[in-house]
Amino acid sequence: MLLTSPHRRVLRALLRLPSHRWLGGVFGLAVALGVCWGGTGAVAQGIELSRADRLAILYTPQLPFSNEGEPLIKIGLADGLDTISFSADAPVELLPLGDGGSVITLPAGRRFEVSVSASEAGTYAHHVVVAELTPSEREAVGPTRARWTQRGYATHVVQVGSIFAVEGQRFDTRRTLIAVLQTSDQAEATALSNALQDEFGVDARVHSELDAYPGGLLTVSGIASGVTVRNEDLLWVRSAPGTEFTVYDVPYDGGTRYEGEEDRRYVGSLIFTVDRNGMLAVVNETTLEQIVQGVVPAEVYASAPEAALEAQAIAARSEILADLGARHLADPYMTCSDQMCQVYRGLAYHHPRTDAAVAATRGQILTSMDQVIRANYSANNGGVAASNDETWGGDPRPHLRARVDTPTPMPAYADGLPTEEAVAAFLADPPDVLANISNYGGGRFRWETQMTGVELSNAIARRYPNVGSVMQLEILSRGPSGRVTSMRVAGTDGAVEIHRELNVRRAFGGLYSALFTLDVETAVDGLVDAVTFTGGGFGHGVGLCQSGAIGAAGRGWDAAAILAHYYPGTELRSLY
Repeated sequence: MLLTSPHRRVLRALLRLPSHRWLGGVFGLAVALGVCWGGTGAVAQGIELSRADRLAILYTPQLPFSNEGEPLIKIGLADGLDTISFSADAPVELLPLGDGGSVITLPAGRRFEVSVSASEAGTYAHHVVVAELTPSEREAVGPTRARWTQRGYATHVVQVGSIFAVEGQRFDTRRTLIAVLQTSDQAEATALSNALQDEFGVDARVHSELDAYPGGLLTVSGIASGVTVRNEDLLWVRSAPGTEFTVYDVPYDGGTRYEGEEDRRYVGSLIFTVDRNGMLAVVNETTLEQIVQGVVPAEVYASAPEAALEAQAIAARSEILADLGARHLADPYMTCSDQMCQVYRGLAYHHPRTDAAVAATRGQILTSMDQVIRANYSANNGGVAASNDETWGGDPRPHLRARVDTPTPMPAYADGLPTEEAVAAFLADPPDVLANISNYGGGRFRWETQMTGVELSNAIARRYPNVGSVMQLEILSRGPSGRVTSMRVAGTDGAVEIHRELNVRRAFGGLYSALFTLDVETAVDGLVDAVTFTGGGFGHGVGLCQSGAIGAAGRGWDAAAILAHYYPGTELRSLY
């Protein structure tokens, strides 16, 4: 990754120190840093670290290891808060200054509140990214930049990710980002990102990098009558192995119809700090395996066949590692706990069957040419897998190609679903495909949604207010999987072209997938009177199909066979 100025200053100082327990693997550097990270507090071989040093270590995406040799991951639990409270089922240690500073023992069973005051936001460089390339795709950098130059945009390159080694094995998470804007104004970057998605149908996104840290005064209250502890910017709470924290009223699914709050339990260490906007953030540092144990039951049915659970565990573990050092560089954590990364709800959602699947696959990941792959997955592909480029744009990934998801290749579908007629026939009378199961959410394999003309116009107006009452719907293009990749909607006030399968799904109120056909009824006044969407699948359809994995397991496939089917050409390797 490219280190910002605060990172460089502390790393130059730390590079002179003897090495400590980071030797198993180091993100972003070709050397080992002499830093002990106990509960994420830091002291460098007896040298007191400053506030800036501690923040630099918190933000630098390096991969420390537990004493048992497992990677330790900082996962963001919540941010944007004024206060939050927690308790523990055993005594824990509050370290206002990290290791080497004062230690305050907090008793078990008592509820403590953490708040932030006198805070200020950080400053950031926001890049509008239009393409993301792996090292094996370096030859595409020049043509990609030329394509955007022809469209009238000046481009620049941002390098992220790292090379790391574990037990003599080398792994690579590097990415080359092609960006068309760098600005300190996040609203400007977001607006351009949205505009590029609408105009060109690309998966434009905002990549942020830290320039100056956010800060604030953190206060812990509830220790004893009238006693509070304060520290600038950071507070660590360290526990003994097996100790459980409860964090109260953790918000989840913000901005969606499912949003809410719930109490959640975690193990490891808690870090309280200041987020990008000067609000309170809560971070859990725990082992990679512990996070995967929390992710798998949140993403798939715990009662699913063993092989399907094991395949999900390997995909989830790969997804976490693939993003380390490549995303969340402006945040005080490596990955997040919601759907932008993978859903992680802590201990309450653990299940003996998913725990067993995680244990059986301990340390296993998927790679391609030493690159930890983005192991995308969705609930049900409707019987046909989608390509990464038809879904998000960018260069095609060889392990994420469109194909009808039959147990063995069928020559009749060698070209996918290239026509409207082929899509309609496939939806009405599918061949023997893995995702066609009767349980575990398989009911979304085929679906139908009806909307009145008024409902349709209202749905379109929420995202495209200048269309008016809808008069015409036209599918402009489909990807090789048959999914709709662009549509034209015309109304009484104007017309709009909608690009990318996710935007298409959202435009109509959240369709299960973009694999659908249309039946439009028009009234005598020319307005759409009703529309019926007949479709298949649930989600984007790229990579592992969770229903298909369950179907394959039911046919006797093991986890390795399932992964080889959904990520062809990749290698299953043991990280530790």
